[in-house]
Amino acid sequence: MSVYVDREQTEAKHFILRRYLQELAFKVLHNWDITYVDGFSGPWESRTADFSDTSFMIAIGVLRDAQLQLAAKTGRRRRIKCLFVEKAPVAYAQLAKAVSCHHKPDEGFEIETFCGAFEDAVPQIRVAISGAFPLIFIDPTGWTGYAFPKIREIFNSSKCEVLINFMYGHISRFVTSPDEKTIASLDPILGGPGWYARLDRNMEPGPAVEKLFRETLKAAGDFRYVISTRVDKSTADRPHFFLAYGTKDRAGLKAFRETEYSALRSHAKNRAHAKERKREERTGTPDFFAGVDAEIQEATVDELVLEQKALAKDQLRNSMQAGTKARFSDIVDSVLQAFMLRETNVKDICVDLAKEGLIQNTWGPRYRKPQADSIIRA
Repeated sequence: MSVYVDREQTEAKHFILRRYLQELAFKVLHNWDITYVDGFSGPWESRTADFSDTSFMIAIGVLRDAQLQLAAKTGRRRRIKCLFVEKAPVAYAQLAKAVSCHHKPDEGFEIETFCGAFEDAVPQIRVAISGAFPLIFIDPTGWTGYAFPKIREIFNSSKCEVLINFMYGHISRFVTSPDEKTIASLDPILGGPGWYARLDRNMEPGPAVEKLFRETLKAAGDFRYVISTRVDKSTADRPHFFLAYGTKDRAGLKAFRETEYSALRSHAKNRAHAKERKREERTGTPDFFAGVDAEIQEATVDELVLEQKALAKDQLRNSMQAGTKARFSDIVDSVLQAFMLRETNVKDICVDLAKEGLIQNTWGPRYRKPQADSIIRA
């Protein structure tokens, strides 16, 4: 039985973290050393003796593998440092013991730990990321402990990426709370006092506060792109959390959207199995079509992509007035920030618009689809 039974949303989070690190590590290590920071390391709810189902052990495994593979291929071993932060003394003791055997400075793989609050670890983090490419993972159990005014300096590097678990399921319940203390507790991640007045009035309060969170993160870290992925609860059709991703590089944006698509298909399938397991427990009878249901749930992600493509196509069609032009890479930037799509989807949109005679086919006959430097003209 899977170690993620009844916590499929955690499986989705770990899927994204693993794929994201796999995709990014190989690219970054060609030119940079890496410092990976996990701000709320745990372990929490681990069901394995070796903690292989925890974020910190997933990161160690992926980064170490990338380092060794690149060294075998190029003959050069880049330095990787992992800094794990945990406040709870019992969890910290487990963490420190579990990661100690992976500390191998002679092989360019270093492990540091910090027992205390994430915000208090900023000075040590600042030293650890100096001269390296920072990859920062923030996975709190609530919405406190990572006040942007207190941690923003760790985002200062010209090359920096961050992945934050925005606990939407908890936060959305308190957005309209009359309790002033609760409202004030959200100030540090929503741009300070008075954040409720800054919410987008064209949206429901829950989605509006998630949008404001992304905008605040973008400003705090001077990120070029900040997007998020919705992860639903295991057996309920509502969001449990959003993974917000900030990057200063176009390649990161494209890679994350690819990871997101694979993760959501996998999560949809796992949620279908979770719902069926819950139904069987309630009724005592199995469903012989459970496998078919899982495939249908996977297909719903592709249906969502089709809807997003249609919206993006309308937006691009309306923006391409007579005489206007834009580089394809800039169009990709715009579309991927606004819609849950991948670069290949944007290429398909441009091909369709060219067939309809709304934009010029400036990439053929050499290429079937637009390239990064293709100029898209109305």
